[in-house]
Amino acid sequence: MNVMRHAILAAICAMSATAGAADFAGRGVYYFASASGCPLSELTGNATQCNRVGLDDAATSVEVDEKAHQVHFSNSRSYDSKAIVGDLLLQGTAASEGGARVPVSFHLVLSKSGGKWSVTGHSHAPVKGRLSDVRIDPYDVDVTEAGDKRQVLPSAQIAKTLTDPGLAARFTSHLVQVRSNRAAGAHDADITIGLGASKLSKPVMRAVLHGVPAVAGPQAPDNWSFELEALTGKIPDRVAQRELFLYGLDNQPLLKPLMERGFASHDKLIVGAAGGKGFLRYGDQQQPFDGADAVARAFLQQSFIGLVLGWQQTQEQVHAH
Repeated sequence: MNVMRHAILAAICAMSATAGAADFAGRGVYYFASASGCPLSELTGNATQCNRVGLDDAATSVEVDEKAHQVHFSNSRSYDSKAIVGDLLLQGTAASEGGARVPVSFHLVLSKSGGKWSVTGHSHAPVKGRLSDVRIDPYDVDVTEAGDKRQVLPSAQIAKTLTDPGLAARFTSHLVQVRSNRAAGAHDADITIGLGASKLSKPVMRAVLHGVPAVAGPQAPDNWSFELEALTGKIPDRVAQRELFLYGLDNQPLLKPLMERGFASHDKLIVGAAGGKGFLRYGDQQQPFDGADAVARAFLQQSFIGLVLGWQQTQEQVHAH
């Protein structure tokens, strides 16, 4: 009996020691809990599982220890040229210059060239201006390199990137222009994304959110959609391909031409629901799509464009009331 009791206690201790830890491996998109909240939860119904790991190929794996706030990436493959092998997206909130709390995220992209790792990091926020009082999960990130662990991101750098992103990141941010196309009295968020200095920016994408998806639960509306229209044919193919992968659209047969050649100018992609039935539309072709709600949730919470669209939609609702 004592042996059995000790075995049970040992098992419980082992479970406690690994609580909050998760291992992910192989190409895919994986989510884990954010202790700092999730953006646009009123639209998506997802208030916890919004921190994300994206693994781009079968050679990459990651260990996430939520209790110790550690993320460890492994990949033993050598690459002939620089290739993205994974990313980490952390969610939280911050105070805007006007004092409002706004959703923010920190995005770390990990690449390899040969056997050497490199990383780039940047922040997302739906408003311009300096941020303060950042509340975001403080993860340290390391990788396996040359048989040893090498830290590529200390946790303190995450909040610093959001509050003082540095000259290079700040310069890049200023080159991304967001213009609202919403007419007076209109309710749907409608924006154009441009690249370049303010007066010289070139429009690259128009995005519209029709209705409020509220994609989880019995209160989900019957009719809603978001649409993306390319305003140039110069969006890099690899950017379009990776975005489709991150939001669960890369294996849709309807989007095979988009995966192969990227966006042509004025190509339009629409995901939504009509009469309570999900659909996917690309160009002049449309198909039923049961995964519309999951794609909308990922797009609104995980992408910069979705974050801006959703934020504008929620602010319109606040002002309307």
